[in-house]
Amino acid sequence: MTDPSLLTELRSLFERRYTLTKLLDWIHERVKWSKGNIARHNDPRKILAYGKGRCGEFSILFTSLCLAHNYRARLILDTSDHVWTEVWDNRRKRWIHVDPSEKKIDDPLMYERDWKKNLRGVYAFENGNMEDVTKRYKMRD
Repeated sequence: MTDPSLLTELRSLFERRYTLTKLLDWIHERVKWSKGNIARHNDPRKILAYGKGRCGEFSILFTSLCLAHNYRARLILDTSDHVWTEVWDNRRKRWIHVDPSEKKIDDPLMYERDWKKNLRGVYAFENGNMEDVTKRYKMRD
């Protein structure tokens, strides 16, 4: 996702820098959520061309588009079955939760509160590094 030529190609799809909300809208206009039997992709170009995906595809595409727009972004993996993104907020000096498949921004407790999940392992991946971020997504210990 950090390949400079890929990011340049993705950035060329836009006439200006988009906000996170605008990027989410842009993705949802082009990629549809599918629970059915679909081909899985991890290349943002293939995800766009295919036009269907689940949380993994939405998060890969969104994270890549954020990087192409010069946002600092990383993929988040919940070991029980979900993937989303975090974007660094320079002003607030903290990571912002973004769930691209749900179009939710800064609602890290949604998985336990709304989905009734008991998160046990949530990991952030950025530039070949992994960080345990489980506590940020837990309502209780």
